[in-house]
Amino acid sequence: MLYTFAHPSYDAMAFRQYSQAAGCDDALLFWQDGVWALIKYAAELQDCDGRIYVLQQDLQARNLNLDHLAPHLAVTALSLSEWVSLTERCFPQLAR
Repeated sequence: MLYTFAHPSYDAMAFRQYSQAAGCDDALLFWQDGVWALIKYAAELQDCDGRIYVLQQDLQARNLNLDHLAPHLAVTALSLSEWVSLTERCFPQLAR
């Protein structure tokens, strides 16, 4: 499953449930203003089994880099073409 997060803030309980539900074959993608949610909810994501991604162009648009986001998390920055490949591999998709 692919979980996508495009907003800077979510209900903390709901976000925790998504991060706990994600398994090792799942992916969480933070894009648009969702890159701020990655910073805000980094503690909830530390125990997440899913792979965590962020869209590179959204990092650049906000003058951020992976070190700013969550230094204790394994986060991979994706190009647009890599994002497309991720959406092809991971389904269904849950957009939040």
